[in-house]
Amino acid sequence: MGREDTDTLIEQLAGELHPVRAMRFREGLGWLSLALTVTLAMVLVWLGIRSDVMAGHLSPLFLISQGLFLILGLAAGTTTLVMANPNVGNRHDGWKWALAMGMLLPAAAIIIAIVNMAHQPAFYIPEHDIYCLVHGLGFGALTAVVLTFWLRRGAPASPEQAGLLAGIASGALGVFAYAFSCAFDSIYHVGFWHAIPVAIAGTIGRLVIPPLIRW
Repeated sequence: MGREDTDTLIEQLAGELHPVRAMRFREGLGWLSLALTVTLAMVLVWLGIRSDVMAGHLSPLFLISQGLFLILGLAAGTTTLVMANPNVGNRHDGWKWALAMGMLLPAAAIIIAIVNMAHQPAFYIPEHDIYCLVHGLGFGALTAVVLTFWLRRGAPASPEQAGLLAGIASGALGVFAYAFSCAFDSIYHVGFWHAIPVAIAGTIGRLVIPPLIRW
């Protein structure tokens, strides 16, 4: 192929290209923050805030669990944002430490259940356990949509891991938002029924999101 043919081919290929706006981490972080803010507003308007939180009487378990879910959600969410712009040598391990911290809640619930086996309360109370499960997943939907669209704009090198992290982020932030309305603070309820939506959301993200973001 001669030089003129090569130049012509390059011009033809370049002529089909269109400029796109660069993806900036700050923009993605802004969208993630907006999704969380809107989700919190939805909880406030739709369900209201629990009375003890409104009065400023916050239990230690509430503060610890909310901090863990928020850290996990932000760690997984920001890692998802970064994965949309892959770079050679980048590592995405920070979310694993946040997940390990979050696992302390179900681990504590299991240990306390074993120690107090003779006096433990019921693990499953349908009128509020399933309610928390469904609402935790539902309130994470907006975050999942935002992160999926962000990944579609980019080119994640590992769609499966990106989908998993997007799901974990949406589940954790959904539970974080909904917990401001949930009136139950037992370690059994928080350790299991606030953690299960995160696991389910991560599984859904791992299975559903990758086909939507492949490039």
